[in-house]
Amino acid sequence: MKKIVHSDIVLGKPIGFSIYSDGGTLLFRRGSVIHMPDQISRLLVRGAQYDETETDLRPYAPNEPQPAPVHEDPPPFEHLSGLLLNLKHVLGTTLKSPEQIDVSARIGKIAQAVQNICRKSIDSALAAPSVDTHTPYIVVHQMMGAVLTELIAQGKGLDATQRLSLVCAALTRDLGQIPLQAELDKHAGYLPDDLLMQMRQHPQQSAQLLEQAGVSDPLWLATVRNHHEYLDGKGYPAGLQGDEISLGARILAVSDRYSAMTKMRPYRAQAHFPQNALKEIYLKKDSEVDEEIARILISKVGLLSPGTLVKLKSGEVAVVKSPTVKSDATIVYSVYGKTGMILSTPARRDTSQPGCEIVGLVPFSHCQTAAVCIRQVWAE
Repeated sequence: MKKIVHSDIVLGKPIGFSIYSDGGTLLFRRGSVIHMPDQISRLLVRGAQYDETETDLRPYAPNEPQPAPVHEDPPPFEHLSGLLLNLKHVLGTTLKSPEQIDVSARIGKIAQAVQNICRKSIDSALAAPSVDTHTPYIVVHQMMGAVLTELIAQGKGLDATQRLSLVCAALTRDLGQIPLQAELDKHAGYLPDDLLMQMRQHPQQSAQLLEQAGVSDPLWLATVRNHHEYLDGKGYPAGLQGDEISLGARILAVSDRYSAMTKMRPYRAQAHFPQNALKEIYLKKDSEVDEEIARILISKVGLLSPGTLVKLKSGEVAVVKSPTVKSDATIVYSVYGKTGMILSTPARRDTSQPGCEIVGLVPFSHCQTAAVCIRQVWAE
């Protein structure tokens, strides 16, 4: 078997051979067509390969029978990365031409996929949006919020149907903010009064846009409408307080805040480290956010969450694979060696071993050149 290289695949053209994972699983049959560059990138990261002994590598002829589709779900990390592209398209179409798609069905399908990925691999569900470097911030922000919402809702004991409505709400909560995002990204500090007033209306506008697009689920709509309300009544847009705020809106308030704090923005090259974001959220317990929900968030993502970059005593820079609360009991994967060179393959390290102790945190913005190596950690 031979690993594929980028030049082996031409976008929009039938593939001249079958493609397999490094474990031998069939990914694409001969004659399949790949349309998105990101799909090729993910195949390269995954170490996809083809059988060199195949004797017929001529281009696939149009008159040959169409290959049967492969329905096997991709690995969780790859699947969620693909969902980001799908979500970007659905949100854009909902704003411009909602009549062209069934918004409820399309978002519902993405939400179900998020639930399945969280069930299969929490590591991948949390990591994929954390280390994404290509998708616009606002789209990744929705997806990270959706993952966190599913995990928190599980912790609250909600059933799958209730969780599905909340995940749909998380995926669409900032729909009304998207037209403002370019302007918002220009401001690192306080917003001008007129822009602040517009931004504070986005929960209500998001709900209205969803209703206009045919969404009728009351839990979905109410959760979107109230996800910026604070327990002390100082939130927006309605100034609800205490028990007036639904459980779903309380969950989204926490997941939204954590996601916003831990992702880079155009005006903010360095995002909050996860543990700092968790600390700030917990300090707002009972004034702005629900204490129990904040505790559940901490238990789900850990003080060192997947995608966190750390400096090891050896001088290597490594990425955390799974949620953890103890720095000396963490499995990490080095992506930069002792000399500062990017490793071709991530190297597993046990932080309980001498020389592998975590001695500091590293901003993700400093390590974007190692994005391909980092993504390999969750390529299953």
